[in-house]
Amino acid sequence: MRNFWSAITIFSLCLAFIGVCFYVMSTTLWSFSYTTLIVIALLFVLIIYTLLQEYKQFSRLKKVVAYFVNTISILFTSIIILFFSLKIVVYSFDGTEQLLTSYSPNMGYTLDFYAFDAGAMGSFGIRGELDGPFGFKKQVYYEKHAEEAVIQWLTNDIVVINGHELNLTDGETFGYKIKTR
Repeated sequence: MRNFWSAITIFSLCLAFIGVCFYVMSTTLWSFSYTTLIVIALLFVLIIYTLLQEYKQFSRLKKVVAYFVNTISILFTSIIILFFSLKIVVYSFDGTEQLLTSYSPNMGYTLDFYAFDAGAMGSFGIRGELDGPFGFKKQVYYEKHAEEAVIQWLTNDIVVINGHELNLTDGETFGYKIKTR
């Protein structure tokens, strides 16, 4: 029975984490990385496995709760797997390639730069993403019609990218506009 409450706790924490992730993504330039989604999917699979192992020992109310939690976990896990499948298909046609990775002098910040090319339907350029906590990435640099990224670190927190100075501690970005309410 102890595993039932552990599974319910993990399920509640997963839902809370997903809520916080979507809130952060909708109000800032942070986005999910693959590792975050993989961890969430594995936690849901662990919840499903744990509840199915003890399902026969549960009372009627706990069976209803376990059925509900398993259904939601299977649904979220299926959505995450579908997301990965679609992402693989979409990126196989996309003209995005990683240019370089740059580290701050004290190794406190990691910037990944990508070249994108939308082909005849759009533009080309580069974008830079800052690696963040829990597998999040923040989009900090976006420049159309650029083919390379020239990076120079002035301090541990200030970087110059193609002549544009960004203070990463203050959350400065170039080329992106944050939605204001």
